[in-house]
Amino acid sequence: DIVARPVRWLWPGRIARGKLTVIAGHPGLGKSQLALAIVAIVTTGGRWPVHGGRAERGSAIIFSAEDDAEDTIGPRLDAAGADAGRWHVVEAVQDIDSAGQVRRRGFSLANDLDRLAGELERLGDVALVVIDPITAYLGGEIDSHRTADVRALLEPVQRLAERHRVAILAISHLRKSADGDAILRVTGSLAFVAAARATYIVARDDTIDGRRLMLPAKNNLGTDTTGYAYTIEPKMLPGGIETCRVVWGDELVTVTADEALAARRDTAAPTRRDMAANWLCEMLAGGPVPVRQIEAEAKSAGLAWATVRRAADYLGIVAEKTGYEAGWAWRVPYDGAPGEEIDL
Repeated sequence: DIVARPVRWLWPGRIARGKLTVIAGHPGLGKSQLALAIVAIVTTGGRWPVHGGRAERGSAIIFSAEDDAEDTIGPRLDAAGADAGRWHVVEAVQDIDSAGQVRRRGFSLANDLDRLAGELERLGDVALVVIDPITAYLGGEIDSHRTADVRALLEPVQRLAERHRVAILAISHLRKSADGDAILRVTGSLAFVAAARATYIVARDDTIDGRRLMLPAKNNLGTDTTGYAYTIEPKMLPGGIETCRVVWGDELVTVTADEALAARRDTAAPTRRDMAANWLCEMLAGGPVPVRQIEAEAKSAGLAWATVRRAADYLGIVAEKTGYEAGWAWRVPYDGAPGEEIDL
């Protein structure tokens, strides 16, 4: 009774529609930027990197717990050339309480999949859903380290993806421990990578300054084992809006995820300050950010505030008053000293 059908690809050989895909890496390497670069290609029917063919055009829904839609996500998508009419950001879920008052709360994969299904049906042409990071949307009762909890959560997520033929791209982090195979380094329960049909690891390229790598750690549906190189470069938008974008390399990368992470282990390990500096550069790439927001997002990323302060001093970050009651904001220096060393 089963009728065979071919895999429907979002990104041929890399990301399948109707399936879950994971991209994982340490903070500051551009995981969110990669996701937005993919959104831009999908919403415009653009070309995949390194002669990967043209994408089937569709809309995208973005869940982002760490970036603001107006000053970060929107400018980055504009810089990437995305179709503004085809991407949508979910900011909150609205409920009506017993008194008839509208209450806003965070989206939960455990409780709100029916609402997401409704949006997929309403829009009609959604090809991609980005969840960044997936651990922020599990719901309060789900333990991300318990296999049974994660499996029970992801099963209906997979069914939704299959039913609507939409690719779900989940962003995650890597464990701080430098031991083990790449696929075992993804944070949380192993059920995350077990459920995903493909998992990609983001790593720094130690051979070329500023270059990062997107490398397959698992691909159950595709046969290509090569990866991609990219850099994150600043971009000035009309109106003086500073942001940044992904620029893909011209050739496929043959180094494996295990080799890339092992190389990082074998060379001088980056200090916590270095990791915080990279994270801070990405945070401030779109322009000044309130210090209170930086402190809150550093906590979410697992970075100690004292470490972030040391990284800011090292980079020469400029603190400026944004208004009488608005508080302080940080921005990258414009004079090139020591800002010229900042890795964007």
